[in-house]
Amino acid sequence: MINFRRLPAVAYFHRYTIATFILILFYIVYLLFRWNFICTNAQTWIHVNRICDLFDKGKAVGSICAPLCTNNAIHTLTCHSFKSTKEAVFSGEWHQTRLVFKTASSDVQELHWYDNGVLKYPSEREFLATAKAIVKSKLNITLPQETAVRLTRLKPNYVESDVRKRQKEMDNIWVLLQDNEYLLSNIFTERDIFPQLLGTCGPYFAVEYMDPIQGISSILSFAEDKEEWSVRLRTAIQIIELIEEMENGFQEPFHLCDIKLEHFGIVKGGSRLKFIDLVGVYPRSAINNLIKDTDGCNSDEDCEFLDCRSRCHKSINKCSRKVTNNNLQIICEKIFLGWRMSNTVLIPGLLMTPDTPSELASILRQCANPKNEPGKPRESPDEDTKKRLYNILVEIEQSVTNDFYL
Repeated sequence: MINFRRLPAVAYFHRYTIATFILILFYIVYLLFRWNFICTNAQTWIHVNRICDLFDKGKAVGSICAPLCTNNAIHTLTCHSFKSTKEAVFSGEWHQTRLVFKTASSDVQELHWYDNGVLKYPSEREFLATAKAIVKSKLNITLPQETAVRLTRLKPNYVESDVRKRQKEMDNIWVLLQDNEYLLSNIFTERDIFPQLLGTCGPYFAVEYMDPIQGISSILSFAEDKEEWSVRLRTAIQIIELIEEMENGFQEPFHLCDIKLEHFGIVKGGSRLKFIDLVGVYPRSAINNLIKDTDGCNSDEDCEFLDCRSRCHKSINKCSRKVTNNNLQIICEKIFLGWRMSNTVLIPGLLMTPDTPSELASILRQCANPKNEPGKPRESPDEDTKKRLYNILVEIEQSVTNDFYL
């Protein structure tokens, strides 16, 4: 036990304050780890050991099991902080390609069952139908036969003929099918909009790594740097182009319901962006169903799915049948303008700098809150606002770039 009387007099008389401060400091450090603001490679190795234990026991199969657990072809493992809502996010190098590991929740009902002590699995036709049903239920997407078949195999062009190996493969795929990120990366593997799926091992899957847009410290900088301002403008243009593709390049628009700057990644070469955290990415009809199925509401705040918002019909305590804001509104509010309170910007966003023209600032405010609502805005900006915003960004970016090279 510490003998406080041996401490200097000031420390002794403030011993309770010091002890309280130390406890608070330990709690803050715990929260930083808990919320993924910081991480250590010890966390990474916990997940690697789990993967390899499942592999050694024959419970995990997939293309990245052996490279990770047997021949160490996947190396330079690094933890990631503040990058995803997933339990495990870490990266590694494989054949000079950097990939990011994520994990699907294994807390799902098992695919197989027992009938009078005999192990049973669905037939191939039943498994295929079940995979289609999951995608239809989660994403309201009717899969083409070719895509559905690919989704039910870990090796797209290979049919496992060994019954026991196929059953283990089906068990692994069954867990992965429950994960929204895995589904989107797998189904739209030919679209250059979501991270490319590179392999799996049990409940873990790996996607391509992409560099973050910028460091947070850079985004919050007030330095009047023309080159940095040009980069910010170009990034904003790329974000708008990406969400335009998300809303018009599919059968129905996709909503990004958890938008943060770190959820955008730069494709190698810097020519375009991808949205890299797909936990809250859903087609419009799926989001409408999620909000519509909310159990009663007393205020508009009850009718939200992350950043996707609707309204509460208080007379019947039911949420509206459709999401009322859209991707551009969220991006203007959270990314371009920054964190606000009572219509005052407290932490400036990507486009709020000393170089921001008043015309651009005005359009951003209109985009973020079209009807000037108190609280969280719930209306989408109209097409005219979107066009004006995009055009002024392109105009300013070209002007700044030309000035920079003069």
